[in-house]
Amino acid sequence: MRTAFMARFCALIFCLCAALALGASGRSLSMPQYTSELDRLSALAAEAIDRPAAASMACEELRGGWNVESRGQVFDIDTAWMLDGFKKLKAKPDNAIRDQLLDRIMALRSDAQAFEEQPPDSAAARNALKQILGRREFHQVRGPSRLDRLKFRIQLWILRFLARFFGSSSVPVINRIVVWILVSIALLFAIFFVYRSIKQSARVESLMLETPSRVARNWRAWMEDSEAAGAKGLWREAIHLGYWAAVSFLEESGTWRPDQARTPREYLRLLPAESEQRSTLAILTGRLERTWYGSEQAGPDGFSETLANLEKLGCRRP
Repeated sequence: MRTAFMARFCALIFCLCAALALGASGRSLSMPQYTSELDRLSALAAEAIDRPAAASMACEELRGGWNVESRGQVFDIDTAWMLDGFKKLKAKPDNAIRDQLLDRIMALRSDAQAFEEQPPDSAAARNALKQILGRREFHQVRGPSRLDRLKFRIQLWILRFLARFFGSSSVPVINRIVVWILVSIALLFAIFFVYRSIKQSARVESLMLETPSRVARNWRAWMEDSEAAGAKGLWREAIHLGYWAAVSFLEESGTWRPDQARTPREYLRLLPAESEQRSTLAILTGRLERTWYGSEQAGPDGFSETLANLEKLGCRRP
């Protein structure tokens, strides 16, 4: 459950980062409006040498990108390069800069015109396209989903909010800052989750390694070690050793055959429900699980209870 939550959280953070990284205000245009806008920008670029105000007009209208819709399709047009070209032209009216800008704008105009021209017979092309898209590698191809549209709306809202307070010229810089902040948060959460998982695994391995061998030890030796640990104030260790004194005592009494692979709960299940020793071993097992494997703080009271239950079980030294 915790793994699934962290995975969903990280996915959400990276989705927001991707939405912000798009960095477009999304001005919607039809194809005729798009070509008309390109024509108008070409005219402004041509006038910019003799009339610097033309470059300023273009810069004011090129903040963000364009979304051009035609024949049921939407194309994202990045206008950053045009904005950069008009800024250079405004700062330094130069024929070479103007001609380069005009060439690129006219190339866009030609591409738009070619897209709008209907081919004389597209049936063969459509059939070929269907065959290509029917291949296995294209099975996952799809249009924008509801989540994609939601991310786009969130992106627009954030960009408009930032533009209102900081101005449209500051949005790209602030946008990059927000993206890096979100990426950093996602990385920190991922690092924390991995660190916590490694720490828990190491703790389990440590607990397994801390369990001492019970080979060739009688219950009296366990009792001596338990009391020695209690005398030093090592209550957690004392309770742990006392439990194994009980297990060793029952083994020596013939209650079960020795088997080092058993867990404390498996030892408890070996005693029948009507056994008088079962309730005592259950108390010792619960105390061990809470203090040795769990997070309960061990203390002198818990150790005294362990000694009392050991005596009740029959662990009495002469």
